[in-house]
This record gives sequence, C-alpha cells and structure tokens, in this order.
Amino acid sequence: MSIEKIKENGIVVAYRSNVYYKGRRYIGARRHSKKEADLDEAEQKRDLLTGNHLEESRKTLKDGFDDYMTLVAPKRLGTIALQGAESYFKNHIEPVFGFREMVSIKSIEIQKFFVQKEKELANATIIKMYTLMNQIYKMMLLWNELKANPLDGVQKPQPDYKEKTTWTKEECHSFLSVAQEYHSYMAFWLALQFGLRFSEVLGLRWKNIDFNNNTLYVYEAYHEQEKELGRLKTESSRRDIPISDQQAEYLKLYKEKQTPKSDVVVANLQGGYMMKRNVRRAMQRICERAEVKQITFHELRHTHATLMLEMNEHVKIVQQRLGHVKAETTMDIYSHVRPQVHQDSAERFSNFFNA
Repeated sequence: MSIEKIKENGIVVAYRSNVYYKGRRYIGARRHSKKEADLDEAEQKRDLLTGNHLEESRKTLKDGFDDYMTLVAPKRLGTIALQGAESYFKNHIEPVFGFREMVSIKSIEIQKFFVQKEKELANATIIKMYTLMNQIYKMMLLWNELKANPLDGVQKPQPDYKEKTTWTKEECHSFLSVAQEYHSYMAFWLALQFGLRFSEVLGLRWKNIDFNNNTLYVYEAYHEQEKELGRLKTESSRRDIPISDQQAEYLKLYKEKQTPKSDVVVANLQGGYMMKRNVRRAMQRICERAEVKQITFHELRHTHATLMLEMNEHVKIVQQRLGHVKAETTMDIYSHVRPQVHQDSAERFSNFFNA
C-alpha cells in the first residue's frame, strides 16, 4: 500500500491512495492532503476485506452533468428549466468544479462556494444550483457510481421570498372591465380565474378544455423563443383544474365568438400564438385606464392564489391548482395574505373558544 504524490511542474498538488488486493490495484480519488489520502487507504482496505468495496467512478462533475442532461433531465424538466440548468452550470459551477472528479469534491468546498456566491447572486439562484448539483450526485449514487453525496452535508440558503404585489377582488373587476376592449382579454381572464403561468395561458388549446367534465387540462406550454409548444416547468405543473358551470359557459361563448377561429384559446389576430411583449404592453395600458396598481402578468397568478386563500380555501387545493410540488412552497410564497384575514381568523377562534 502506498500514497501517490501527484505533481504538476515538479510541485506536489494532490495525493492519492493505491491499494493492492488479490492482484489488483485500487486507486483512490485525488485528495488535497496526505492525511485525507491515508483515510481513503484505510477505508478501501476495510471495504475490500469485508466485501463492501465499491470502485467509485473517476468521472468529473462536467461528465456527470453531461450524463444528467442527456439521460435524466429531458424527462423531468421543461425547456426553460433545461436552459436554466445549462446556464447555472456553465457560468457558475463549471469554472470551479467542472474539471474535478466528483468523488473528490467535499461538502465544505461546496459550502464555501455557495457562501461566496451569496455576495453576488440571489438566494433563489443559489438554491437552483444546489438542486442541480444534488440531482447529479443522486443520479450517480442511484447508478452505484459513487458512495456518498457531498450535498448532504451542505446547507442551502433560505428562499428570499419577496412580498407579492397582488390585487383585491375589486381591482380585478376594474381591470377586467377595461380589458374587455382588448384582444388579449382572455389571457388576463384565464390567469385570474385559474392561476395559470404566462406560458401555460399562451399554450392553452381548445382541446385542453373538456366541457363535458368541466375540466381544464394544463399539459403543455408555449415557448416563445423556440416558437413551439413544449414541456411544462416541472412534472407537477401538469395538472387538471376543475372549472365551474359559469366559467364553462363563458368559455363556450368566447369560443363561439372567437375571431378568427383557432385551436389556440388565446390567439392573435392571425389565429396563431400571441407574443408576450404585446400582452405586457396591453396590460400596462389597461392598468393605467382602470386606475389600478401596475403588476406583472405573473402576479395575476399570485392574485388568484391570494384570493383563494382569503376565501379560506385549503392550501392543498391551492397547491394543486397552481402546480406546486409541495404545499410548503405555496405556504411560504403566500405567507403575506392580507392582515385582515389573520385578524378575522383570530376573532373566529376567540369567539369559538370562549363560547
């Protein structure tokens, strides 16, 4: 048994264990210190003697990322999420860890990396990088390529949820009253009625609305950059949303009067897909005319969720309606629900308890 010194330009830059057992040589990962390589050597010897040895992969993190993006991610992520993963890895993770063997990367190194990134990036971005690296390592563990996941020892930052700007029910009605004069009206109506994302609204087709069972199926989204329908943001984004009789009748009437006729629910004047920037411009003008505060299109989705929670709708229903993976996500994002709702809750409990 021996510890190999790895040199570059005559200088020792790393250490690696070499264990010989039954005529075979087992090489450890590159380590920064001889002490770490000694520990590797002892662990390898123990595992070989007990029959628990797993010859860990020598793949770099870049190799692991490529495997993940080729074999796993396309089945789990939508187009936008895939593009985001490419960007996070190329611009942030790869320059620091891409060339390193996955087995050699330690929890403390990743923790220091994230702490440094907190100085320049939002917590939400760092959380996405954590998730990406974690998924790559979990994939390698599942394939028995590695023994441990260093992300298990890393604390990710807390989400920096900002208070959402939303409308009251009265502001919604004021906005929609003016919006009826605009061709993009149905985009706003759908977002407020069902909490759909912008890409889900634009990608909605009439075949996705089942009038017999009063159900709206969110199965695809329109990706403007590629000019095509594609995958949703996440697996949980694929959902069935019940619609009321009143909503169904309104949609039927709109379909009958739609000009020009199109299989796209929110169609442009040529029957194709609307452009996001045109919808945004119309929304700004409508807000001014309706004299309601300016919010983004995505905040129509937040408004829908907030109004449902103010109705005392169960958070699990809101979660499923929005397509969130976990109810905790819904609760964290909408912890801002108007103070009067909390006050009303306090009054109801007090009255009940003291009755």
